[in-house]
Amino acid sequence: MMVQFINLLHIALGHRSEFSQALSNNEWQRLFLIAKKQALLGITFYAIEHLPAEQRPPRQLLLQWGMHAERIKERNIFLNSKAIEISQKFLDDGFRNIILKGQGIAKYYEISNLGAYRTPGDIDIWFEGSRKEIARYVRGNNHDCKVVYHHVDFPKIDTIDIEVHFTPSWMNNFFSNRKLQKFFNSHRDELFSRCVTPIENIPTPSLAFNRIYILIHIYRHLFHEGIGLRQLMDYYFVLRQGFTQDEKKEVVKILQSLKMCRFTGAIMWILQKVFGMEDKYLLTAPIENDGRFILDEIMKSGNLGLHDKRIIRGRNESSLSHGIRKVKRNFKFVWNYPSEVLWSPLFKIWHLFWRFKYNKHLS
Repeated sequence: MMVQFINLLHIALGHRSEFSQALSNNEWQRLFLIAKKQALLGITFYAIEHLPAEQRPPRQLLLQWGMHAERIKERNIFLNSKAIEISQKFLDDGFRNIILKGQGIAKYYEISNLGAYRTPGDIDIWFEGSRKEIARYVRGNNHDCKVVYHHVDFPKIDTIDIEVHFTPSWMNNFFSNRKLQKFFNSHRDELFSRCVTPIENIPTPSLAFNRIYILIHIYRHLFHEGIGLRQLMDYYFVLRQGFTQDEKKEVVKILQSLKMCRFTGAIMWILQKVFGMEDKYLLTAPIENDGRFILDEIMKSGNLGLHDKRIIRGRNESSLSHGIRKVKRNFKFVWNYPSEVLWSPLFKIWHLFWRFKYNKHLS
């Protein structure tokens, strides 16, 4: 079924106009389940809308698929409006901010008229300011919140989950993480200057920032929650915005310093194989073996690893037991990405003590 699913994505992305032959009802049902698992129901329904009538799914499934797509479009309209309001609220409270990924990345989909069909999630927002200053502000709104290294949860606003970030992401390798934080800090002034009142559009990062950050986000999810094709599609549209040769060299230089070139090659293969990415948008040469390995993980775990029993925490499972199980899972990646895997247990131990000490001090 993977070939048919890839063809469906290629139809959505404009790389082809129809299937070579009509699919059976059973095949359509299986495609629906894959699309649901990968959080691509909206995107694939867009493809279905552009199929010849004789190649579309059976009526009952078509209606079900269409209802999901309509809810996705309605949620996007709602979140786009609320993201501006939420950003303005935090700016009024003294924190310049930027919306990361999510609604901050959906605008790139508009080159294919797919923005409204992208499955939305929560709102991740990066605050300007020190960790202590931001944490105390959030504690004023949610006294029971727990701070982790890169973010803290803000109380829901109009049913929307909000993660307030001290930093956009991190790496397990302390030395690589230092370089990553240096990269983030080098963009702070330029990014936060985009957030000015009145906020009329969602304040979003620059392309130069997202070429690194979105790939880091995918890399992070590989070891912590699992990757879905929706996240890979986000990066597809980031790179499809284009770049100069100098910009490409700069990105590759940064990725080399973060020990991420092999992973980048794997992602380039997936972007080319699954999404039909043209050569001119690739950052590095594709690495097929690594790409197939990661794609297999993607198809097993689904969006955010929500379908992966190796990742999902058991109902009565302790944090320690769950953490040990995830570390064991990650060791299957050790030959491909030794830096992050081997540093992972050390980071988890350090982070456990850091969280306890920091949250106790904050109380």
